[in-house]
Amino acid sequence: MKKIAMIMLLCLVANAVATAQHHSKQKNKNGIEYVVGELSDSTANPYDVLLENIPVDPEYQAPQFAIVDKNNRFYMSLGAKIKAVGAFDWGNPYSSVTDFKPSNSVEAEAGNETSLRMSIKSSSLNFNIVGMPTNKYRVGIFLALTFEGGENYSDYMAKCDYAYIKCNGFTLGYQSNLYDDKSTDAYLIDGNGPGASGSHNDLSISYQRYITPRFKAGVSVAIPKISITARDGEFHTLNQRVPDIPLYVQWSWNEDSHVRLSGVYRTMQYRDFVTNTNRMLPGYGLKLTTSVEMGNVMGYAMAQAGKGIANYMKDNENLWLDMVPSETPGQYTQTKAWGAMCALECNYNPRMFSTFMYGYLRNYVDAYEGGVIPFGEHMKYEHYAAANFIWKISKFVNVGLEYNYGLKHDFAGNTIGNNRVSAMMRVGF
Repeated sequence: MKKIAMIMLLCLVANAVATAQHHSKQKNKNGIEYVVGELSDSTANPYDVLLENIPVDPEYQAPQFAIVDKNNRFYMSLGAKIKAVGAFDWGNPYSSVTDFKPSNSVEAEAGNETSLRMSIKSSSLNFNIVGMPTNKYRVGIFLALTFEGGENYSDYMAKCDYAYIKCNGFTLGYQSNLYDDKSTDAYLIDGNGPGASGSHNDLSISYQRYITPRFKAGVSVAIPKISITARDGEFHTLNQRVPDIPLYVQWSWNEDSHVRLSGVYRTMQYRDFVTNTNRMLPGYGLKLTTSVEMGNVMGYAMAQAGKGIANYMKDNENLWLDMVPSETPGQYTQTKAWGAMCALECNYNPRMFSTFMYGYLRNYVDAYEGGVIPFGEHMKYEHYAAANFIWKISKFVNVGLEYNYGLKHDFAGNTIGNNRVSAMMRVGF
């Protein structure tokens, strides 16, 4: 009877407003259904504690069960998913089955304008452990691995998605950059999403806290990662010396609705081979994101602009667009970019929903000569659109269909487009 009463209590508490802003698809309205171990009356709710420790990412769902040690000092939950995706492309098929990235598309060879493939590389395994010597000093560890390592779509190599330690608002490790607001990422089968969305996780130290029940702020020190289009004969890696500084302020008016203003400042170093000196250029960006609950519909939106922050935009990452050669011999200049995204998530009933999304990304690159990547090959703009239907057959099994469209236009005037229909089966807990 004691266990039954505790499970009922957990289910009730799980419906209360959480202290952390998580994606709506992460939450489990029924709470934890099974707890292994005895809980004392003074013990904190395992569902709330373990949910707060997971990353804000729609691919990682709330804990389904908890293991509690006999002294109530540790909570532990394991999570795993098998995500099988089959994709049919026509136009200019993209190389990845799990990601749809227009910026990396190339013109298909004659006869190769269509493609049918399948992958389970987005499958993952995660460990969520929280130690609570006291409620005042709570330490959490989260580790998540996917199988997206390797260069070919048929390679299945373990890849770290998250690995961090949390304690009283501080987070240390490999985590989502604070410039990104993943609670506004609508759920897609496509693992990439619109080009202007958040680009990558990184190694950082961050601090976040609620100043009031509705107002939250955060700041971080992140290891820098830059990509430069060098001049011929000048390409080499220069050690970066100054960390990136992302930060944000956020206002929430209910559990699933908020508005957030994020910023990032960075200092990028490069070598001037004419004067044989090291030079620095600043990079900075601003981003506005929001999620709004409107009954059975969730609305998501994002807009951002910046200079020298290509690696903070998903489809600009690794395209060598943080800096390009300038008119002055030996010197470089930052590129400018802006992008936006809007999405609607329509929940037809508790088991069925659809996402409709559009995204746009625009780069501004001053013309140059003598670069290892010709000026005309850089992407000028891209369009991204997606629509899907997801059916939650049970708490553990989801299936879905999705259509993706992408178009890339470069500075030479070339346009490359691609279409994709993908089907998914996801089994996870």
